[in-house]
Amino acid sequence: MQRSLKMNSIIIGFFSWLFSIFLFSPRLTLFLGEESGTTRRDELLAQCIDPFTKNLKEPILAYRIIQPSIAKALGWCGERREVLALMGSPGIAYIALILTLIIFHFSLKKRFSNNLSLLATFGLATTHLTQWVNTHWGHPDSLTFLPISLLMMSRRPILTIVAASIGFLNDERFILSLPFILLWWWPKKQTWNESLQNLSPIIFSSFFGIAIAIFIKISLKHGLIGPGIYEPYQVETINNYVRILDPSNWFGLTFMVFLGFRWFWILPFSALIFLLKDKLSIRSFIFIISSLSAIIATFSVADISRSCAFFFPIIPVAITILKDESNWPESKLKLWICWIIGLNVLTPALKVYGIPPDWWAVSPLEWVTPALPLPVNLWKWFTSPNGAITW
Repeated sequence: MQRSLKMNSIIIGFFSWLFSIFLFSPRLTLFLGEESGTTRRDELLAQCIDPFTKNLKEPILAYRIIQPSIAKALGWCGERREVLALMGSPGIAYIALILTLIIFHFSLKKRFSNNLSLLATFGLATTHLTQWVNTHWGHPDSLTFLPISLLMMSRRPILTIVAASIGFLNDERFILSLPFILLWWWPKKQTWNESLQNLSPIIFSSFFGIAIAIFIKISLKHGLIGPGIYEPYQVETINNYVRILDPSNWFGLTFMVFLGFRWFWILPFSALIFLLKDKLSIRSFIFIISSLSAIIATFSVADISRSCAFFFPIIPVAITILKDESNWPESKLKLWICWIIGLNVLTPALKVYGIPPDWWAVSPLEWVTPALPLPVNLWKWFTSPNGAITW
């Protein structure tokens, strides 16, 4: 039975990724075309040869050593068009993304029916969880998504420590998922003290793993590991948060948050409405505060929509709340998710860093980058002057 469940998750996880890569595919002319310019993937390929290289245009990549180290260990390094380079990037990121979807389905299948788990997995594949990784080679976000999904599957202390270390070291936005991981494991019908006692192992293990990752980052910076980082990356967090104070930015910020999960936001929003109407418990209070905090935390960076994907466990937690506390039958949840998947497929998947104040008078192509389906990018690859004909 367990073997059948695992095989079922493998099939569904893999085909949900195929579904996502059909909807959101990479620009092959950008990453493989002759004289198409350098991208972050080219810097990552340089790191694959030497994970501690300092010849980087983006200093933050000096801290991002997980994927380069894996690629170097496997020998998946080379020039941008070589097979080994393709295995290193995007290969490793794609494999991690497929594993994320497999483990996500496996975790859901332990609580929900097969049909609901299948729909939720395919639905998540229509969000920024897959969109950014599929379309942006050299951005291994999935190496953080994978540890997050592992924490949804198991809360064994050793696994939690390793997953938290890798997830946080690969991207600090890993921390946005932790409140929802705790809510995923929150025991039903227990007192606050009993719940805290039950969740203590995963709480302490997670923070111990994060402490290990912070130590590694400090070691990288000061040369305890590698030659040291002499121009450490500075995050303009304060300047980014200032835009919240300007009402003219509120529509743009809201729109970019919406693009993170797009119509899948209906489920967390419905759960929030139910919890606000009902008598607040500590668990529901944590869900409300964590949701608002995670959203506000994304305002500290330019890629807001992408950042939302790092707290993707909000989706299964919302499904749990609607099913167990709001008493939505699974038939209703499945119907809603079917509609959501349809809407996510039919409405454009966009990358937006900011919306101009006079956006209605400006061409959308000046501030919007759509994620194109695979047939379009293949057509561009075979017809573009720097595409297939340059090979």
